[in-house]
Amino acid sequence: MNKYTLTFRCENLEQKYQDFRYLYTLPICKCLNAICFLLLLFQSVTFIIQNQMVEFFIYLFLLIVVISAQFFIFNNKRKWVDYYLLLLNHFLMLQQQFVEDEFEKQEAFVFGQNQMLLNIMIILVSEFKFGSIQIFGNMTIKIVLSKYYQPSMPYVNIIYSIVVGLMFLYSSFKVHQQYRLSFLFKVKDSQQEQLIPLLTDSPFVLCTYDKDNLQFKQKFSNLQNHQEFKQFQTTHDALNFILRNYVIFGQSLEKFLLTRQKKSEDLIVNKILEVKSINHTIQEQKLCIRYSECYITELIFILIIDKKRQEIQNLNQKLVYYEQGLNKFLSHFRNFLKQQIFILDKSLNHNQNSIYQAIIKLMYIFSKFRNKTSCKITNQSFLLSFKKYAKLYSQAYDQKKIKIECCPEIKEISTIENSLDEFMIHFFTHIFKTKAEIIQIYLCKSYVQQNEFIDIIIKVDIMSELYIVLQKSTHFRKILKSISPYDYVILNDDSLIVRLYKNMNEINQLSSFLIKAEQFKKTT
Repeated sequence: MNKYTLTFRCENLEQKYQDFRYLYTLPICKCLNAICFLLLLFQSVTFIIQNQMVEFFIYLFLLIVVISAQFFIFNNKRKWVDYYLLLLNHFLMLQQQFVEDEFEKQEAFVFGQNQMLLNIMIILVSEFKFGSIQIFGNMTIKIVLSKYYQPSMPYVNIIYSIVVGLMFLYSSFKVHQQYRLSFLFKVKDSQQEQLIPLLTDSPFVLCTYDKDNLQFKQKFSNLQNHQEFKQFQTTHDALNFILRNYVIFGQSLEKFLLTRQKKSEDLIVNKILEVKSINHTIQEQKLCIRYSECYITELIFILIIDKKRQEIQNLNQKLVYYEQGLNKFLSHFRNFLKQQIFILDKSLNHNQNSIYQAIIKLMYIFSKFRNKTSCKITNQSFLLSFKKYAKLYSQAYDQKKIKIECCPEIKEISTIENSLDEFMIHFFTHIFKTKAEIIQIYLCKSYVQQNEFIDIIIKVDIMSELYIVLQKSTHFRKILKSISPYDYVILNDDSLIVRLYKNMNEINQLSSFLIKAEQFKKTT
């Protein structure tokens, strides 16, 4: 800012200040113009009554100028306002030559005071450069006219007028300087607010307590820039949601801030608050908030939702779970190795059952560690595979007797590659884990809504136990869901039924046909 003319060196900043100044100077200018219009109108009427036509036409011209300024300068050409005020102020000073001899002393004093107030008002609403020109112009016009109409005026009055004018110029300089400094502070403050979102990518809000409306209002926030708060229409609604749906120290966050309102002397800076949700339907049950307070003209609460800290805490919690799961896996794996050593010891004593039990346990474990699942459908021998696994498990558990009956139509099955072997391993493992000594299985073909299935009908003396075991096995149900219309076992009065697709190629063809038909309906 120039220290003499008080103009900003940045043209863009200077233009912003002028636009800001016009917001409060234009209404005053319009009022002054209206007053001038009334004075000129009254004086014009007076001249017509006194039959002074020359003066009448002069004032009529000035009246037209005032009306034109009201509609043209103030509404369209704002940059001409200061020039217009400059001319208007000097015109009012020229009123000094119309001081009449018939004026009473008090009337002359009141007239002079009113003129002085109008001059001061115009100088204050004008830009400083134009205001200083008006001050020097007023001093010059006042001294010249006074000396012309009263040559005997003492020089002390002239010196006094100059000193007072210079004092007024200095006062005007300081007032306008303060105007510009306050505007500059406001611009810097708004620019600093724009920098805040660049300093952090976390959701934050600066709020204060409105004592008149008895509620918190946000001063600055970026909540609506984040996905979790876009459901709210305004940032005020998002702020109320946070304050009223999360608790800390056994009270809502809103009540906590209200208690802090009464303790404005002991400010909190950068304290981590872990708040919990009272609404179980909210996705974020916990929030980490970096909380600070500052007092400028009022107490400001700063809430920054530290998402990175939350992510770190969630990762640490997951690491704890992974560590617990790994320790549990290692414990089970050690027990498994001990069992294998024990089985091998038995096999050295020619215990054939132990060898087969070791084989099926290894098969069971390896089936659980299969990462890739194929989507390829192949034609496989269902009956041979079923009997092969039944024989293997019978050799491992020779104390259990298994009877299998089947119809000749179920020799082949078209299903997902590798899924049949995985199904067989888990199916027979769960059956032979039960206390059932006699297991009856009947394999047959069934039709449901023109779809062909293979039904595995199981009959054991402890039907409910086997049903619960199969239903609780999530891995078995996951396999079943991929090769069966259901992910559960059908329970009848005297049997359990596991239903498998016999030909999944037909199911896939039907599904693609239905999808195309649905797309065709949408397009039509």
